Amino acid sequence: MGIRAALRQFWAVALCGSSLLAGCRAEAPSRPAAGPVPRRLIALAPSLAETLFVLGLGKRVVGVGDYSSWPPEVAGLPRLGGLLDPNFEQIVALKPDLVLVLPSQRDLAGKLGRLGIASLVVPSDSLADVERSFPRIAERCGVPEVGRRLAGQWRRDLAPRPLSLAQGRRPPKVLLVAGRPPGRLTEILIAGPGTFLDDLARRAGGVNALADSPMAWPQVNLEEVLHRAPDVIVELRSEPVTPEVAAALRRDWQRLPGLPAVQAGRISVIGGDYTMIPGPRLPLLYRQLRAAFEASGSAGEAKGTAAR
Repeated sequence: MGIRAALRQFWAVALCGSSLLAGCRAEAPSRPAAGPVPRRLIALAPSLAETLFVLGLGKRVVGVGDYSSWPPEVAGLPRLGGLLDPNFEQIVALKPDLVLVLPSQRDLAGKLGRLGIASLVVPSDSLADVERSFPRIAERCGVPEVGRRLAGQWRRDLAPRPLSLAQGRRPPKVLLVAGRPPGRLTEILIAGPGTFLDDLARRAGGVNALADSPMAWPQVNLEEVLHRAPDVIVELRSEPVTPEVAAALRRDWQRLPGLPAVQAGRISVIGGDYTMIPGPRLPLLYRQLRAAFEASGSAGEAKGTAAR
């Protein structure tokens, strides 16, 4: 996937969070109306589609958004557009009983409601939003106990775990790179405050180097990176990364030998389609972030799709 396509996919997924759309955070989700248990489900965001399958509701899903890629079963389902350009006619033609949408898609929910099609607005800005979504979706779909169990396991898997630090050492300052062109240290997109990645990093024992940014997803230049002086750099890629690609991404940072992360060799690359999706697979990313923060700096390939 080229950098432009990757960034398009990232922004489509990032729009799951209302932090990127003015006004979306202001309105709390309404309580789902009581009614028949839905049997034909549509989820327009990757995170919501993944949640349906993890809840055991995959056989009821009749359509997903363009950016859904997991689990493999979604490959055979109708694609219904992106988060900003859903195919309204195709959605209606599938005759869903319930459409799961994000806060940024309330207008779509309103249009569907005028046609008698129920929808459920599910925020996924933060880890707390994601955790609440499990029992909420499960209850609306008639499997409340499954949702409660998933939420409980989620809390255990993502329990905050401070790092074991030597006396006098502070937690590592972490730069979370959400996207940039390979081979160039330009157009560096960073996960800032209020994002689920920021929350994950703090739970894993790190401190976001851009914690005081006024933007949730700032794009920074090299001067800003040098000013922040991160102890650890984590490159997050929305596709699996080979050891060769990971090594090339790490070499790019050697142009900044003054950075503490470069001096200590603490540059990690984590690649996979789960890295940018605030859904039920985030515990995997959490474990990999912990490993990145604790890494000694030696190069190597981590189990799965993460390369350090």
